[in-house]
Amino acid sequence: MDTTRALPTESQWDLLDEYALNARFDAAWIDTEDVEEIAGRFRADPSSGIPCDLSTAFQLAYENQQDSLVWIGTHSPGWSVAITMDGSFTLREGASSQGRLIISYWHMAELGETGDEGMTYYHDGEFMGIIGVQGFQEYARDLDSYTSFQEEVENYLILAGRITGRFLDRDWFAAQRALYRIPKGAWPRW
Repeated sequence: MDTTRALPTESQWDLLDEYALNARFDAAWIDTEDVEEIAGRFRADPSSGIPCDLSTAFQLAYENQQDSLVWIGTHSPGWSVAITMDGSFTLREGASSQGRLIISYWHMAELGETGDEGMTYYHDGEFMGIIGVQGFQEYARDLDSYTSFQEEVENYLILAGRITGRFLDRDWFAAQRALYRIPKGAWPRW
């Protein structure tokens, strides 16, 4: 199936808002279904994942504000997703070593801005640039124009869905994933 022009059945922005992920949303899509491998790449203990739904992940994040908590699970065939539960975490190029592709996106809706220039990607241990600039133009051709912050976010999430073959939907939010703790200092500040 050609996903280069596909559109979601529901507004990606509205879904984030409905599931309390819109104020600060930090996500990474990784080209593997091996969740424990991803946890290790993000410097969490791969064996420490707590299977839970999104509501439980939020509750556990509220109770543990010492470290970063990341909810990781499969997204679509060949892809997983990691969602930070408490704002954002710093992703370093090294997380994509050994041939992995990581698409990273975050925004702060309360400030009306996207972080790190919107959506970026890393491949094989290197920062490759901004999505749409290199390698993914065919997915972004009809998404260039937006007039508001909400439309910008919508476009980025449509782009992620086109690349990975799955948009955010209610089943995606209802899924069980594993919650991992990334210890403070695991990713030192610049």
